[in-house]
Amino acid sequence: MTDMLKRYQAAEKLLPWNVSHAVLNAAPAAKKYDDSHFYYPFEERSDGSVHTVFRKVSTVDGSETDLFDHAALCKKLDCENLPFDRCDVKDGKILFVHEEYEYTYDPETDTLTKGDYLQPRAVSVSPDCSRELFVRDNDLWLRECESGKETRLTYDGETDYAYAKCAEYSGYITERVKGSPEVPDVLWAPDSRHFLTYRLDQRSVKELFVLQSYDDENLESIRPRLHTYKCAFPEDADVPLAHYFLGDAEEKTMTKLAIDPQPAGGPLFHDYYSLAKWLDDSSAFYTTHVTRGSKIASFVFAKTDGTVTKVLSETSDTAMNIRTYGNLDGFNDYCASNFITDDLKTVIWQSERDDFARLFRYDAEGTLHDVITPADCSVGELIAKDDENEYVYFYASNFRDTSDPYYQLVCRVHYDGSDFKVLCKEDGMHRAAVINDMIVDTWSRVDKPPVTNLYKTDGTFVRELVSADISDLLDRGYIMPERFHVTASDGETELYGILIRPQDFDENKSYPFVDYIYGGMQCYNVPKAFAYNAAIEGREIMGGLEELAQLGFAGIILDGLGTPGRGKKLHNISYENIHGCAGLKDHVYCLPQIKELYPFLDLDRAGMWGNSGGGCATSRAMLEYPDTYKVGVSSAGNHDQRMYNNQWTENYYGLYNREIYLQGDNTALAKNLKGKLYIVHGAMDDNVAMSQSIRLIDALIREDKDFDFLILPRTNHNVPANPYFIRRKLDYFVRYLLQEEVPDYRFNKPEDVQ
Repeated sequence: MTDMLKRYQAAEKLLPWNVSHAVLNAAPAAKKYDDSHFYYPFEERSDGSVHTVFRKVSTVDGSETDLFDHAALCKKLDCENLPFDRCDVKDGKILFVHEEYEYTYDPETDTLTKGDYLQPRAVSVSPDCSRELFVRDNDLWLRECESGKETRLTYDGETDYAYAKCAEYSGYITERVKGSPEVPDVLWAPDSRHFLTYRLDQRSVKELFVLQSYDDENLESIRPRLHTYKCAFPEDADVPLAHYFLGDAEEKTMTKLAIDPQPAGGPLFHDYYSLAKWLDDSSAFYTTHVTRGSKIASFVFAKTDGTVTKVLSETSDTAMNIRTYGNLDGFNDYCASNFITDDLKTVIWQSERDDFARLFRYDAEGTLHDVITPADCSVGELIAKDDENEYVYFYASNFRDTSDPYYQLVCRVHYDGSDFKVLCKEDGMHRAAVINDMIVDTWSRVDKPPVTNLYKTDGTFVRELVSADISDLLDRGYIMPERFHVTASDGETELYGILIRPQDFDENKSYPFVDYIYGGMQCYNVPKAFAYNAAIEGREIMGGLEELAQLGFAGIILDGLGTPGRGKKLHNISYENIHGCAGLKDHVYCLPQIKELYPFLDLDRAGMWGNSGGGCATSRAMLEYPDTYKVGVSSAGNHDQRMYNNQWTENYYGLYNREIYLQGDNTALAKNLKGKLYIVHGAMDDNVAMSQSIRLIDALIREDKDFDFLILPRTNHNVPANPYFIRRKLDYFVRYLLQEEVPDYRFNKPEDVQ
């Protein structure tokens, strides 16, 4: 017992709230300062705390100085270190936020100006801050910020057919309960005159429900509160449809555009993943229109006079890999890897028609000219375009020289297909920004800490900018993951994974292990870059395998067949096969191979856990392979694909076919349960309805099966970030997989961690 208590105390050091600042300078976000400089935040540790300074770098020779006099600004703010870790620069002045107020600091005159209080408001503000749009009674209004004059722009808005209202997406109820203002979904042009928005028709879309049972300090009554939101299932005929409108803030007009209504599942003009992008001169915008089921994608170009041109379209027998939210495509603030050049003569279009994603060159009339990237590498997100020199910069993977085909290197190619070049080629994952004539590139591997280097845009190495400091993470007991590869169930495809050894590793001992799985086929789960934080706030590194290692477990993560990033042929394995959980069969098939690599793994004590698609995969594993996995923790699982948001589901099952969709109903396998299954769901989940877990529970009860169930009353879909769940998950594996007694111990949490 004493030993296990010490293990829990060791695991505590690696919990999310304890490692949030354990790695310094892992991903410095460089921003343009002027035509010959950029700046970036540099993190320093002193007296146990972390603070940030800002450095300015020449894009001519790479030399570096302070962005401004930090001591002078600290004196103005009456603090020892800067109280902010990000800033913007405009006309040489430093813009930052402190204690929810906007500040402007002029280094030339050493003048500090306190600005407005940043109170969230339900308005969309123009780039020059002169105008703002808002919704009143379902119609769109314009307000002139200086005079306060308001102008009504539309007159026919109605409930569930309103202007600038985004579809009620995952997280919609969460934001409503928090009281967050609903900002109009508008994409302003750079000129602050024109804007793009839409009228959302969800009148016939069916409702889904969330029942709030816990006390709300804002309500006098403790009566449970029912929240409803619109959510289309695959079987539904009607889905939210966005009808595009072009606005003119000077003429006070709104023009409906001749663009087919866009199926919508959330904001269309998110800051990062916008479905449309304006040209720099504000004369037009372009969008990638995708039909329901994602089998037809079109490049649409629209001018501010209302003229709309469908430049090109592409059709696929299976879902097109368009708008995958960062794994394969996207262009900074635009969520598809395509664009039109400033002279309006050339369209660059990404397609997987040749298996690997490649870039194709069309003219503005939609005539295909040529393919401009090689056949043996796969294009990912675009980084930048240079119309003056006619280059596009992008990430690409599947290179023979890398040790993992998922690794994305920085490349560029001329618009005519000439001069293809790998610019940043270290064997790992790269993330870069092109600023002036320089590339700021951060690369790492899961077993190699991040390094940020400077290159000229022709690939000439300039110098190392900064190397990440992971000393605090290592001091906390972090165990470096080990990479491995095995052969998939098809007998030929190499699969890639990682293993984390137990903290007390002894080669003469045998150890239980936990397989951390996701199972969604829109992304891969194995971390490729150095894993020092989680992609979603509050979650554990690598699903908590580091903490489990401290308790005496080994941990593995493996990507099976059916994940993206390695060509359409392999990704298509998941089509009409959501129940395959992106290669769950491969997890089982490969265990003997992994055992050969790591003989200390005890295959008779195999556990699994995952959230959302990983919750689905875990319950599926426990029911489909009950002799392989003995203990499973399944949180927020979409256990029956008929009951999930149509947009995601239809990408991989296609439009509704009951016979196919029934294969994704895990409840049909309830009779197979043998091991210990812990089903967990947040009662406030507005992504995967808690009804999914309730139905699985009902099926298990009908089969007279023993299982465990936990409801988290205040938690939404982000179950893995709940501290109570984290402890109970660890306890479950210790009790039933490690077969040790759980100590009476509670983690110490900061006040802001509930």
